Amino acid sequence: MPPMTQHVPSIAESNAHAIALRDAGRFPEAIAAFREAIAVFPTAVTLRQNLAQVLYESGDVPTAIAEHEIVLAANERDLASHLALSELYQITGDRERALAHQRRVLDQQRLFSSIAPNERRRVLILCAPGDWQANIPVDFLLDRTTTTVHKLYLLDTDRLMRETIPEHDVIWNTIAESPEARPHLALAALVERAAQRPFLNAPERVLATARLELGATLAHSGARVAPIAEITRTELIQANIPFAFPIIARPVGSHAGHGLERLDEAAACAAYVERTAYDAFYVSPFVDYRNADGYYRKYRIIFVDGQAFAVHLAISPNWMIHYYNAPMADNQWMRDEEARFLAGVQHVFDGERADALDRIASAVGLEYFGIDCTLDPDGRVFVFEADPAMLVHTSDPIERYPYKHEYIPRIYRAVERMIDRRKAADM
Repeated sequence: MPPMTQHVPSIAESNAHAIALRDAGRFPEAIAAFREAIAVFPTAVTLRQNLAQVLYESGDVPTAIAEHEIVLAANERDLASHLALSELYQITGDRERALAHQRRVLDQQRLFSSIAPNERRRVLILCAPGDWQANIPVDFLLDRTTTTVHKLYLLDTDRLMRETIPEHDVIWNTIAESPEARPHLALAALVERAAQRPFLNAPERVLATARLELGATLAHSGARVAPIAEITRTELIQANIPFAFPIIARPVGSHAGHGLERLDEAAACAAYVERTAYDAFYVSPFVDYRNADGYYRKYRIIFVDGQAFAVHLAISPNWMIHYYNAPMADNQWMRDEEARFLAGVQHVFDGERADALDRIASAVGLEYFGIDCTLDPDGRVFVFEADPAMLVHTSDPIERYPYKHEYIPRIYRAVERMIDRRKAADM
């Protein structure tokens, strides 16, 4: 009797097995399965790229980057790894490297499709070139096993008119407002006018979230928005400002607090300008929104089809709060308070404040967008910023932030329902 030969799984079988482990949430086993398969098939690009995706989903971004770099070392023209690295390097804060990978891709290709193996919906995503703040980060929101995604980058009219658009159920304009985005939003408006499918996030409504427009947009919402003015570099140097000090200043086009500073007196203006390379600035009066306990709080809320969902709460002794610099990881009481907020936005925004959120959703008029806000000393909703592209994710360590992994996926399901409603209405 001849000896039994052990079956060696093919690349496709190995890939399917590891993906099934990932889909079951068994990330360590999925990673091990991919590595075992790569040891047998070291040149199988699909295995290595899928391993990188699981590494990213499990929170190991540096190793995910390393896997894609291995692919590019063997084939520097692999667009899939260039595209993945453009997103991964943004996560690590290496903007220049991220945009270099993106340019390499967009020079060759403008349309990128990810076909869902268990397809329930097909979405055409309209994008602008740029970092993660340029577009809604839909990769965090959409389940690629059930949602087919076609990403179309809008760079010029000629290429847009020649592009062959795949079948889709819904078009979602994910381009966020910024001075650089204006020409890309104009192209998105062309797509909207020619669209034969439901369209989400009309470009003209995106423009209404601009810093200079937001006060007018929310004028009848019951929410408070600080007055704002745009001034030149020379005007700021000369402290030619329409508000009393203290003020806050930020460069036009900046996001995530880059260049944002509080200036307490006219003498501070020239030194601030010297530290920047920008030609125009937004200025607003500083509003002290500190709570009675001495801490500042900034709430992030995402609206999906008008429904408000809590995303995060940042608590800090400093007025300029960003989640990454707030001491949330070091204070259990802060995380407990954040968990209560994420369990239900109404735990903080109740009564008249809940009504204000409803009016904000109606006034902005976008199917998907977010706000960063707080409660002012009078208890009113005080909106800092409105933006479709605010980050929503579940990448924080589950052992420290288990409530995020429990509550944030509700936003993902709401996005799916938003798309499915439009699809059903169009049938």
